[in-house]
Amino acid sequence: MASFVAQRVSSQSIDAFDLKLGNLVVHLLCGVLVFVLAGQVLRRLGGSAAGNNWQWVALLAAALWLLAPLHVSTVLYAVQRMAQFSTLFVLAGLVLYISRRESWARETAGAGQIVATSLWLLLILTLAVFSKENGILLLWLIAVIEVTLFRGMWGGRHSKVIHNLGILALAAPALLCILILLLAPEMLLAGYAGREFSLEERLLTQARLLWQYLYWLLVPNINQMGFQHDDIVLSTGLLAPLTTLFSLLAWAALIVAAWLLRIKAPLLLFAVLFYLVGHSMESSLWPLEMVYEHRNYLPSVGIFIAVAYYLSRALAHAAKYVNPAVPVFAVLATCGTLLFLRVHAWAEPVRMNAINVSNHPESPRSHFFMAEALLNRYSAEREAGIAKPEELTPYLVLARHHLELMYKLNPRDVAALVMLYYMDSYHTTKLPGSQDWYGELLALLTTRRLQASDISALETLLDCIIQEYCPASDAQVEALFSTLASRYPDNSNFTLQRYRYLEARGYLSEQRKALLATAEQMQSGNKRIYQTQINAYQQASDTSDVLEATRKWLLHDPKRRDLTEIRRLFRGPVQGGDMAVQGATPDA
Repeated sequence: MASFVAQRVSSQSIDAFDLKLGNLVVHLLCGVLVFVLAGQVLRRLGGSAAGNNWQWVALLAAALWLLAPLHVSTVLYAVQRMAQFSTLFVLAGLVLYISRRESWARETAGAGQIVATSLWLLLILTLAVFSKENGILLLWLIAVIEVTLFRGMWGGRHSKVIHNLGILALAAPALLCILILLLAPEMLLAGYAGREFSLEERLLTQARLLWQYLYWLLVPNINQMGFQHDDIVLSTGLLAPLTTLFSLLAWAALIVAAWLLRIKAPLLLFAVLFYLVGHSMESSLWPLEMVYEHRNYLPSVGIFIAVAYYLSRALAHAAKYVNPAVPVFAVLATCGTLLFLRVHAWAEPVRMNAINVSNHPESPRSHFFMAEALLNRYSAEREAGIAKPEELTPYLVLARHHLELMYKLNPRDVAALVMLYYMDSYHTTKLPGSQDWYGELLALLTTRRLQASDISALETLLDCIIQEYCPASDAQVEALFSTLASRYPDNSNFTLQRYRYLEARGYLSEQRKALLATAEQMQSGNKRIYQTQINAYQQASDTSDVLEATRKWLLHDPKRRDLTEIRRLFRGPVQGGDMAVQGATPDA
């Protein structure tokens, strides 16, 4: 976030190009650190690793990482700058650690050196974690470096104590997760209450996905890549699908083989552990979404270092038959071409989403984003006066088609029902035999585990009703809120949405005031509640209640981080925004 603010201040304006350019700069900086890290790893392994050409091997590793087509969705999606900065700082921390540890392996270290290095690592770790939570993996990756590259070397000789400490540090996080599962499973299981899959299903599915990610890195088939991968089949058991069992057995075999070969082939163990540890937060126990390409940004570093090394060895053996530069150029040219094709697709929203739908026809989200892109183009061309409204109708028809496909693929997605209700109520009103989308939505809400995106979709629905794009009686809206209240009695967000509806309909202020008091009882300290209270009391010229709401807000903000926002409220009430129909997000 700080980088976005700095970019905005420095350029006085910021658009999509500026954001993507900023991400590209961070990507290149990461590439420099990949080169440095690869060089350190290769030099540590000695002459047998890359001979006197370690610089070229390190450069190849960095080039492969920079040109990986899988990273397009990380670099060109602005919000993933958090993943980029986290990777940047983790790589910087590893480079620092190896540089100091190399010296200590030869000449030992004084207390001052250890303390100074630890403080620098702590600073870098803080920056990594503030960028994104998985920056904490810097500590675990240091353990990977210690076990695979240094193996207890200290002051020119092997230290069994340091070696064992390294192994303990490597095993400790995994043991901690196991203990949490055994002793306090509710810490993890609570998060799955809002998911349509279980912890077991997630773990089994991730075993398959880790191989899928690896395949995309090593064999960059861009026809399988995409912004959304919600068409991935869940693993509901070891044999459902059968590849789940094979994936688990293959990982077990690879880890055992890499460990047994750790002396002869330390880089293999380094790559395997770096990859698995790099994925450990987002591809393991935590109740996150199943698949995202950006999760490979850091884990792929170890893979490409190993690929560059083993490719260079193979080419060295074949040097008398072929000039090594030829296959290297062919590999990089292929990666560059595939990268260009993906970037070209991302350059235009409709084109990008059309390709995503083509590559992932069973993905409900791909159809949603295709519909969103078409609606955005319809709005843009209509506002620009490029064509008559009737000439733009094909955009609406095609958008609705993709929304209906989304619904057929996943009838339990709230966004699909909301958007179809909006389309048939406002744009495609003349379609014969339209379904009762609102009725289906009410029925779904009685069983659906609401995701964050579902709540966003329901807010969009309320906007649609308030602005009278979507017809709904007070009784229908009351049925909606009653269903939500019965299933989520402690959710203040739905109470605030109910207040917003009553306000728009002009209901009595006392009735609305009671709702705000109820919301505060549900979630005291929620600044959105106090913001709504202050706006409401200002409109009613109720000075004492305005001051009381402000006092409560400040009690929950001892560091006064919200003062700017509070001052802004006193300059005038916050006005509700226009309906963000195109901004609704499907199940995410």
